[in-house]
Amino acid sequence: MDRSKHLIIGAGPAALAAAKAIRSTDKSAEIKLVTKEETLPYSPAMLPYLISQELSEQDLFVKGQETLAAMDVQLVRGKEVVALLPDKKEIEYADGGRESYDKLLIATGAAPQVPPVKDLPGEQIYTFRTFRDFERLQKTLGKKQEIAIYGAGLVAVEAAEKLCHAGHAVTIIARSSLLRKYFDPQSVAVLEKAFTKHGCKVLVKTTLDAVKQAGDKLELLLSGGQKLAVDRLIVATGVAANMVASDLITVAAGGLKVGRHMETNLPDVYAAGDVAAAPSFNNTENAPCPILPEAVQQGKVAGANMAGEAVEYKGWIAGNYLRCFDENLFSIGITDAPAGAGYETFEQTDGTGFLKLVAKDGVLVGAEGLNRKYAHPGVFMYLIREQVPIGDSRELLLAKPREAACWLMMQHRGN
Repeated sequence: MDRSKHLIIGAGPAALAAAKAIRSTDKSAEIKLVTKEETLPYSPAMLPYLISQELSEQDLFVKGQETLAAMDVQLVRGKEVVALLPDKKEIEYADGGRESYDKLLIATGAAPQVPPVKDLPGEQIYTFRTFRDFERLQKTLGKKQEIAIYGAGLVAVEAAEKLCHAGHAVTIIARSSLLRKYFDPQSVAVLEKAFTKHGCKVLVKTTLDAVKQAGDKLELLLSGGQKLAVDRLIVATGVAANMVASDLITVAAGGLKVGRHMETNLPDVYAAGDVAAAPSFNNTENAPCPILPEAVQQGKVAGANMAGEAVEYKGWIAGNYLRCFDENLFSIGITDAPAGAGYETFEQTDGTGFLKLVAKDGVLVGAEGLNRKYAHPGVFMYLIREQVPIGDSRELLLAKPREAACWLMMQHRGN
């Protein structure tokens, strides 16, 4: 009997999770990962730690290398897929070559979106999404430079913190405020103070209108007539899915639309990770959810179904976790509940931070914490995803979040 061939486009966390799920079910299948990058697999979420040297380049790749070897998975580097030929069950590479598949997973991730800015000189503008981006930036960094980061999401904030630790003078230019989409204003205010304390400037409600070369410096022209001279400019204003075959696959909210089995509208073609527009846990609407835990979960589900199992994806839940300087923040699910829709919000606050929980119909639907190191975000995610009844444990969850949440989880698992 011929071995089935599972072809995976991409080599990030979703791709590796899928390969592992396939191999756990099918010990003899051919599994091949194809990536346009020249490196071993790695997690883009770890790139900021290279700047501060908390992580070495060897450490970045070691897990991917070990995973490939343990699973007998073939990795093809430096090959870009440009077309899908579903009638022939083939993909086409940029060099004109083709390759067949029995089952195909598109896990191509996302790429930085650079907004239109007048006179933006591409050779001096940096993004921070791939290892190649890190290498390009690292080669130009001196011992101390003036660096501006345009953007205020997680990538921008994490890069800014690591650059501060490395001794650079950093200015964050935020079109609204830091992490506006992710955390409560109270958390954002604490984070902004932390950046200021460590010598980083945060310019809120500010846009970058134009860039001019001024000798060895870049002169940034900001809204309101402000000017800022810097050595380097990093643009981190969001990402867009790398949508292979979007002319053939149904698109939703900027991603490849998939169902509960991570399947696309094409037979034997799946998608997972940042490129996939999967159903939401809360409202079933399809949209990308570009966070690491969901990429891994989607990869697991896709791989299991590619290998012949029937595993259903319950839907993505927004979950953000950040440790920045001495501040710890997390936000999971629905944390800004609309009034009059049956939600209950209960909160505990003290001088160092807060814990906020949101419930509806007797189950937890959201949790947010600031400097609650003893709270376990992963357990809260479990309670939300599994819709574990919390009964009369609301006050106990606030007073002893780790113990109470773990107890509820164990009770649920025991039933």
